[in-house]
Amino acid sequence: MRLILEAPQLIDGSGNPPLKDAAVLVEGGAITAVGSQEALSQEKTPDCEVISVEDGAIMPGFVEVHSHIHLSAGPHVYQEVTTESDETLIVRGVQAVRTALNSGVTTMRDLGSKNHVIFPIREAIEQGLIPGPKLLASGFPITTTGGHCNMFGREADTAADVVKAIRDQFKQGADCIKIMSTGGGLTPGTNMREAQYDAATLRAAIADAERLELRVAAHCHGTAGVKNCVEAGVHNLIHCTWLSENPDEIYDYDPRTADEIAEKGLYVDPTLALGHLNRMRRVPDPEVARMMRDPARRMEILRDMWDRGVKFVTGMDMGVPYARFDDFAYTPEVMVTGMGISPMDAIVCSTKTSAECLGIDDVTGTLEKGKTADILIINGDPLADIKALHSVNTIVKAGQIVKRENQLLS
Repeated sequence: MRLILEAPQLIDGSGNPPLKDAAVLVEGGAITAVGSQEALSQEKTPDCEVISVEDGAIMPGFVEVHSHIHLSAGPHVYQEVTTESDETLIVRGVQAVRTALNSGVTTMRDLGSKNHVIFPIREAIEQGLIPGPKLLASGFPITTTGGHCNMFGREADTAADVVKAIRDQFKQGADCIKIMSTGGGLTPGTNMREAQYDAATLRAAIADAERLELRVAAHCHGTAGVKNCVEAGVHNLIHCTWLSENPDEIYDYDPRTADEIAEKGLYVDPTLALGHLNRMRRVPDPEVARMMRDPARRMEILRDMWDRGVKFVTGMDMGVPYARFDDFAYTPEVMVTGMGISPMDAIVCSTKTSAECLGIDDVTGTLEKGKTADILIINGDPLADIKALHSVNTIVKAGQIVKRENQLLS
């Protein structure tokens, strides 16, 4: 199929100024030309379909780097995931990937689900049996005995255990590795402020994962866990909340460690929209609410990290309470309204930088000739109002039209 998308402007994801009166030509699932509508007018042959949006903006598909598609995003996630059958979790996951795709997410990384739930869903998407974004999956997250997400994770306590778990995940077909460096709010009894693994264990994990050409993402709330991850060179820090070990304090931010994150080129997924969604939809856990009671300071810390050159990526932690699978646009929105970065920078984080973090920027994340045709047309101008990203007019995933002029096709 040959397809031309037209709109008054095109944001290519690179951070370059938008192209006016723009068009994109798609053939065989790939982008074959990007240019002005005038330049591509000769491509409008009888076999070419044209979608033109008079007040729209063309941009790359959203890249969501942090989801758990077997979770419900409701208030009772823990009870559900510890009692529901695998069949129910698979059905839930199928609905989750469909919902994410229909919101404009064309690439998605699942950072912790049971192997026998997530891998069949990934394969079903690839075979065209179910709709969904391009899905990268870690499978079982690696955690300590009784540690965060132990109810659907692989428990491993020593460095040798962790390395064995990584090799097993590689054997099962994992695209990446997820490890729990600290406790977390989803798992009762774990300590968000304290480290679960020391830096030496994490270094061993990174060394073996890199040998297998796998990238590692690590959940880390407490500052102790953050520092261990940075010392070990974990590729992607998740949350990076800087919680103090002192329960009477909230944050223990260390600018020198932030500089090290930037120097090492590590990516940070701050899941910064979670607090916003919890305030919108009511967080049920009083301990989590107590620890996150100063959102302004959290945003100050994130802005300081940004100013120091830390690379941010867009992860929602989709599936945990109140983080729904069509919520992606809240992440760039909060980057702009909370951190104070520009809409263009937030869009680059949502596309190019997140694709780089996943190691797939050679095929997606920007609108360039030869890349996969993962393309959105937004209603309105997201550079003038970042909230426009909530209104997706047209979605093309790998050259296939998912949504056309505000109407889902399936």
